[in-house]
Amino acid sequence: MMAQLSAQPLQSGLLYKLLSTNESVPQIFAPELTKLFPARVSKAYSENKQYLIKTNKQLFLGIDGTGQLYEIKEVSPGVLDAIRVDSTLYAGNNFCAAVFSIDSSVFSFGGYGFWKTNGALKQYNFFSHEWDVIPLFEERPSIFCQQASGIYWNGSIGEFNRMEDMNTAFAPSFYWVDAENKLFYVGVQHRINQSLVDSTMPFKAAEYNASLSVLDLATKKWTILGDILSYGWYSTIHLPWGLLVVESPESIYVTDFKTNRQLFCKNEKIAQYRKFFRNRVSNLFFYADEHIYFGEIAVNSYDSIAVSKLDFEDRSAPLFKAANKQTGDLLFDKMVSWIVFFLLALVLLGLYSFFILKKRRRFKSPDFEKPNSLHTQLPLEDRVGILNEMERQLILYLFDHSIKGTRVSVEEVNKLTGVANKNEPIKRRTRSELINAINDKWLIIAGSRERFVLSEKSELDGRTREYFINEKILAASLFQQFIRILKAN
Repeated sequence: MMAQLSAQPLQSGLLYKLLSTNESVPQIFAPELTKLFPARVSKAYSENKQYLIKTNKQLFLGIDGTGQLYEIKEVSPGVLDAIRVDSTLYAGNNFCAAVFSIDSSVFSFGGYGFWKTNGALKQYNFFSHEWDVIPLFEERPSIFCQQASGIYWNGSIGEFNRMEDMNTAFAPSFYWVDAENKLFYVGVQHRINQSLVDSTMPFKAAEYNASLSVLDLATKKWTILGDILSYGWYSTIHLPWGLLVVESPESIYVTDFKTNRQLFCKNEKIAQYRKFFRNRVSNLFFYADEHIYFGEIAVNSYDSIAVSKLDFEDRSAPLFKAANKQTGDLLFDKMVSWIVFFLLALVLLGLYSFFILKKRRRFKSPDFEKPNSLHTQLPLEDRVGILNEMERQLILYLFDHSIKGTRVSVEEVNKLTGVANKNEPIKRRTRSELINAINDKWLIIAGSRERFVLSEKSELDGRTREYFINEKILAASLFQQFIRILKAN
């Protein structure tokens, strides 16, 4: 019970306003937020950056670089306190992740840790109190620091051929959520890979790009929209129709990703937005109830601005250079895809009903066996494409041993993944993430719920485990096709 909490609670009109709104706030801009509820947060993470997440039901405080979540509640009129609600154990692989909400769901994408960025999409599970990985057809590693991220650039200025290249490397990544259509827009991706395995990768090609991409959360597929024409934003506020970019008292505009336009603040409206630059520097911004609220939690001060899309005008300035003619028709294409999907579903349902009825006429007591697989419709080669290079190498290595009746030791997996010289927690986490990713992606590739990689205690040393491919999968004809495709590529 919250009434039993003994530490001093917090009074903040700005946080209370955020808590009291009945709508989801997909993204909250708080680049310098730290040390909220110090008595609640573990001392091990007392210096970590913090972030806020607002769903349509709850307000959470998250700790950057971990999976820890604290729910913020009102314990008495105007007084707030926090209590931890997650049960995650591991930390260190998701610094500067993009954290966002849609309705009552909480998501995390990307982040940095263990010498590289990742492109994993995770959703918080309110039942297990842990973060579940959502498999995607393609991984797009990046970080989102809500500030200049050039600190992660390890090259020299001489490596830039164009000024645009240098601006990109030092520009912060950004994202915007179209909650209505379940789309996640990402721009200026930064990729870092300092592991031993990828030390031979071309340095510049692996570090960054200035493209705008969108992830369809329903289909789990990415689409590249084009090259960004304007970026380098250090203050952005998430609005229902785009990101509000605050460059200076004279330069304020909205990025409309749906129409590929920059919408500039009208001259007669720009004065109200200059409130951002008055008095103290605010460290928390969010949009709710048709207003932008901003202020400083430490001194319990905040202000607001009524905002409307009518405050901005289209001056025919595109946001990005389209990659292909289909960019502007993204939502239309999505609608067509759903129509085709439903038509196919109806056809399959009709065929299924026909054969079931036919079978019932032939047999008096037909047996029905529940299938243990998921239907897959994409060509096998396309489905295999979701595996990254490291996953492919481990699968082929396991295959070579499994067909000989031998198993792969923990040390062999460590050496293959390039963490043989790292400490034990890093080795264990790297192995776990790699093998879990293979098992998750096999569900998409084969539609089978059978685990692809299994492990058992070593007969020689019961303290360690050995890995092998599931024998049921080895005997399947689909697996043979799968291996041929892996070896061919």
